[in-house]
Amino acid sequence: MSPTFQRRLLSSSPIDALDARALVATARALRHSHGSASPTGSPLRGKNIALMCSVPGSDCARDFDEAASELGARVARIEPEADWLRDDSHVGRDAARLLEHLYDAVDCEEVPRGFAQRLQEDVSVPVYDRLARGDHPVFSLLPEVADPGTAPGPEERRALLQAVLVRTLA
Repeated sequence: MSPTFQRRLLSSSPIDALDARALVATARALRHSHGSASPTGSPLRGKNIALMCSVPGSDCARDFDEAASELGARVARIEPEADWLRDDSHVGRDAARLLEHLYDAVDCEEVPRGFAQRLQEDVSVPVYDRLARGDHPVFSLLPEVADPGTAPGPEERRALLQAVLVRTLA
């Protein structure tokens, strides 16, 4: 992935052509290996991901958790402190150090806009901003992940989400 890829995950910017090709190739490989004796194994085994979500039963949180867990990652759901969600607030130095120590990445789902960007300023691990939401720019690549002549479905969506995780964490 290009050096700016992680920053693009925090914005609504489109994915550049080089990163898009890498993500599509990874997603296709993951999709075709799903359900078989996977040549990719468990590429996220040993990785710990914090799933920060203010709506515990959200579909996005569930989709992210399932996609990451399927690749071998351990996902811990964390409800953010109410103070953290204010527009002018940060998680604080102690909480940031704890997140960095315990987790390899943090996904922020169902939190106010700007929260993930503020969190990324405080921690040195990758922070994803609403990565599992259907309106994330990465999902513009769905038609390229699907087999020619078929419409993308849940398998392609999961594979693309997993491709981002693999490309940024493995």
